Amino acid sequence: MTNDILLRYSIRDALEFCRTHHIQIPPDLLDGLEAVGIAAKAIGDITAISAEYHDAITQAIISYFNGERRRQNANADFRKACTQAFGDGFDTGWQDGGGQLPTDPDANDWLNARTEEEFGHISVLFSQMKDLKGEEGFDYFAYATARADGYTKTLLAVYGMGKIMAAKNKMLTFAGPNGQPDNICQRNNGTCVRLMGQRHRASWWVAHDLLPYPGNANYDCGAWECRHRLEDDDGNKFTQ
Repeated sequence: MTNDILLRYSIRDALEFCRTHHIQIPPDLLDGLEAVGIAAKAIGDITAISAEYHDAITQAIISYFNGERRRQNANADFRKACTQAFGDGFDTGWQDGGGQLPTDPDANDWLNARTEEEFGHISVLFSQMKDLKGEEGFDYFAYATARADGYTKTLLAVYGMGKIMAAKNKMLTFAGPNGQPDNICQRNNGTCVRLMGQRHRASWWVAHDLLPYPGNANYDCGAWECRHRLEDDDGNKFTQ
């Protein structure tokens, strides 16, 4: 391997370190790197980040099922994509919430813990896939797409947490349409019903972990199909 190639790999590793540790890279340095063909993916577009993550998840799963990658390698591919997507997504949310990079220590701690939690889910997924791989006629393309859809929704929740953590003192109100009458929240005066119309600072919603994202155990309904959201005082949607 030539010295030029080694240098490029070293620079890419350094960029990945900066992304993982939420270290802002000066724009003029990014421009210089792009000029010589070394690009660091810019944050700022959660739609693009989500699409890239979706593709990476799909590829990791399919590469295991078709034998292109061993289970531990495909797992590592997924984890690497998760680290990058969560970091970029959280930083994008942080900026969209009015924060300046780098993020603060509390935000870093939350993101690191959430990423480790997701690694656990990914490991469980690959354990399940080991059993599915032997099933005759199993449609692993459909399976990969469904799993990618689910994990990408989690990324949107990470983005939302970055946004609301940065907003701090911004006043936000719980709003949005209710679910079906037989929804657990509607039947039993659940979390969504009790929160409807409540207005608090963004920091309050964070402290009580009440961002309405799929899988939030602090909601009676788990917020799996929740259409509620947090809105600013002008009625604009603040969370996904």
